[in-house]
Amino acid sequence: MSAIPRTLRVVPRASLKAGSKVLPPPLTNQNERAFKEPLLRIMARRKQEAGDIWPPNLRIEPHITKTAIGKVPEEMRVQLKRLLKER
Repeated sequence: MSAIPRTLRVVPRASLKAGSKVLPPPLTNQNERAFKEPLLRIMARRKQEAGDIWPPNLRIEPHITKTAIGKVPEEMRVQLKRLLKER
């Protein structure tokens, strides 16, 4: 049995056209997410660049996680998140 998997095909270099390019495999969802900049960061940068002309109805609120809030009872979490939101 061969050590080369059946899905792998070895193409002789002589059969390739001159100047042709070999494309890398497409990125997986996980790899693609690693390269993308988060939308919150993009919007914050745009807001900073716009300065005073930024529309007041576009608010950028950070994502609040359970770890950021700490060990707060579940009933209080909703109220605490409301207090942290920009009005």
